[in-house]
Formats: sequence, C-alpha cells, structure tokens
Amino acid sequence: MPVRSPAVHVRPLSGPAEMRAAVALYREVFRLGETDPAVSPRLLISLAHNGGSVVGAFDGGELVGFAYGFGGVDPAGRVYHYSQMAAVRDDQQGRGVGRALKLGQREQVLATGVTAMRWSFDPVRTRNAHFNLDVLGAAARWFEPNLLGVEDVGRDRGMRTDRLIVEWDLTAPLPAGRDRAPKPPPVAWGETARDGDAVLFGLPSDWEAHVAADRDASVALRERVAGTMGRLVADGYAAVSCEVSAARDTAVYRFVPDPQEKH
Repeated sequence: MPVRSPAVHVRPLSGPAEMRAAVALYREVFRLGETDPAVSPRLLISLAHNGGSVVGAFDGGELVGFAYGFGGVDPAGRVYHYSQMAAVRDDQQGRGVGRALKLGQREQVLATGVTAMRWSFDPVRTRNAHFNLDVLGAAARWFEPNLLGVEDVGRDRGMRTDRLIVEWDLTAPLPAGRDRAPKPPPVAWGETARDGDAVLFGLPSDWEAHVAADRDASVALRERVAGTMGRLVADGYAAVSCEVSAARDTAVYRFVPDPQEKH
C-alpha cells in the first residue's frame, strides 16, 4: 500500500527504469563521481524480488527519495530488517519526505512479519540523529568505530567512518511532540555533562558548515566522538535523543542507561 503525506507518496519501486532512477538519485545525494562505486540497479531488483525493501518517495511522477534494505539476524537469533540506506534529494529536505519514506519502508517490512528495523548513521550528522531518535523514536544502541574504513569517495573523502547503529520497534507509536526530551542545555562540542542518570554530549548542529570552516578541527572532533561514544555504549548507554540546544549552533545527544541486552 502506498504511504502518503501532504507532499509525497511512497510505494515500492519496480522495474529497471525505476531502479536506475534510484541509483542516479543516490549518486546525486552522496555527491559521487562518475567512477565512484554505488549500489547497482541489479542488486535493487534482486532485493525487491527476494524479501528486501526498495521503496521510493514521489512528488507527482518524480522520484525525490528512496530507501532499501534486507533481512538480518543477530547472534541471539533475533530477526530484523536492516535498512542499508535512505536518501532524499537536497531540494526536498524539510518537507517530510524522509519521514514518509521510513513509514513506507516500515509498512512494507511489517507486512513480512518482521517487527524491528536497524540501520547505521554518522553520529556527527546531528540532523540525521534528531530524525532517527526524536522523530522516529529509534534508539542508538551500538557504536562501530571506523566501520567502513577511511572514506575514499563522496562528501566525506578522507574522513573516518564511525557509525551509531539504531534499533526501531516497528510496532511502537511514533513519538508525539510532548513525549520528546525537553530542549537540552548547551554542552561544548566534544564534551559531556551529566543530567541525572543521563549523559549529554555536544556537537555542531551543522556539520557541513563546521567542516567548511575548519576541516582540521572537524577531523579532531571526529576522534573525540569515537572515543566518547564508544565508551558510553560500552558502559551500557544508548542514545535516545539529539536536539538543538538554546545555543543554535550546538546539538546535544542524550544517552541513557540501556535496559536491553546487547549483542
């Protein structure tokens, strides 16, 4: 069933032409060069025909976002759907396309009987963190340092690829505004602060602007993120929120003790 928002509708992609359009959008969003590797249309078609998810967001007849994923199982035997990637065209940001896309993917996965989804994201991109944690209600329960090695393509060329891994209960209601964490106090970039049982961690609210202003400082800050978040997750914390603070150039993660067993 297609999922609709006031601006877009989301449905499964099908056929070679739509898969090629999805790959072109992927290359555009991640600023890949002509020779940089990307997902292939053949892989997307195989996923669509073998229990994976390949969904597109359309504005009229134009593809403006897409996501794909596949089934996974952890060492404890828990089955989940792994969402490998979700991309929204730059000029469509802020219109609810990403939310509609993930809801469409959720609907497709639930139809298979699977009730959990996981995916990774770059922790320094705090807008993504806010969307994953505060808008969708997922929790970042694992940290993988330099998961993909040093990036050699796209917008993060030369940067380490640390990732937070989130888990999303597909049967849970989406967070209402009143359920979200209150606006946090400012915390210096790369520093932590206590708030009861929670640990707050500050980062730039606009990572791209920070890189453009001082790339060397951005590289150093990534190192601090890896050290701090790695320790927090190892100590049993999970990130449940990332909100812009009263200092508008700062976003603050909120880590709380994770009651669930990790593997």
